[in-house]
Amino acid sequence: MLWFIDSSALVKRYIREQGSDWLRREIDKHEVIIAQVTMVEVVAALCKRLRNGEISKFAFYQARSRFLTGLSRNIYKIAELSYPMITEAQKLAFSQNLRAYDAVQLASALAAIASSDKSRFVFITADSDLEAAARAEGLQTDNPLAH
Repeated sequence: MLWFIDSSALVKRYIREQGSDWLRREIDKHEVIIAQVTMVEVVAALCKRLRNGEISKFAFYQARSRFLTGLSRNIYKIAELSYPMITEAQKLAFSQNLRAYDAVQLASALAAIASSDKSRFVFITADSDLEAAARAEGLQTDNPLAH
């Protein structure tokens, strides 16, 4: 299967929280695509958890290092942001009532699937609103929080 993973799900690979065990067990079985903005969103999510005291400095630096190392080793295919994706994200923000980066995530997934077999494609997110929007756009979804 081809997985498109948004940042709310991908961060679970790097820090232990609800849904992490399932994601860690399953992720290496699939080809994984992430949106270009995920590179910023995951680091921001880790920073927020550090600021809020949810993770230690050690856990933060370890998670950030593992994420950045994975990026440098190209373990994820990156859906690079393009003008047509921005246009699609604008439409999705309106039609699906999405936050900005959620609309970009979904637009990136829709662009990635355009050249793939839709039956092999799964949109992975831990955000219930984004999951509902992806389903409304005809994507098969899964949520680490459901496992």
